[in-house]
Amino acid sequence: MKIAGQAWQFIRHDLILSGAALVCALLFIGLAQTYLGYMQAEQLVLRSHLQSLTLQADAQETAWNNAVQYGALYQRLSRQGIINVEHRLDWIEYLTELNREVPQLKIAFRLEPQRPLSAAVENVQLYGSKMQLNFEIKNEEVFSDVLAGLQQLAGWPAPEQCVLARSEEARIKVACDIEWLSIGPIAQPVAEVAQ
Repeated sequence: MKIAGQAWQFIRHDLILSGAALVCALLFIGLAQTYLGYMQAEQLVLRSHLQSLTLQADAQETAWNNAVQYGALYQRLSRQGIINVEHRLDWIEYLTELNREVPQLKIAFRLEPQRPLSAAVENVQLYGSKMQLNFEIKNEEVFSDVLAGLQQLAGWPAPEQCVLARSEEARIKVACDIEWLSIGPIAQPVAEVAQ
């Protein structure tokens, strides 16, 4: 079917406008599609960032809960002098003074060097210093008093064994192996310290 020249003139303006509108619509659709792709990529980046922040917040919450849960224990161990420092001189002074005040106890002791006792956990280590303690008592009450006095000192005295035996003077000889426990940072090997 042929369009007559006069009819063509009537619809030509409408066809041009329709074509222009179609081109504008296609251009708008293309721009909208590009913008949508950009926004989807931005959304993925923001979602990834949100997940990262959520993981950080969860880690901070866990750290806070651990601080609350173990804070009181840390404070107690710190007050007892168990963390970071060995109080060897305090132990020696106490036993020397006790021997001077109560010479009939005949206190004798020997301290071995501090050594790691267990596997390291993160960056801390449990250490022990073995003490061999010998003394003489009249009755078991004095034995309890001596051990209670050790408990009052800084550190954690953990008696491994105590052997009580009768002496010839109707006294009791006490021989104890005590492990003085402390918690501290992992010690570097001697070779690394020397360099």
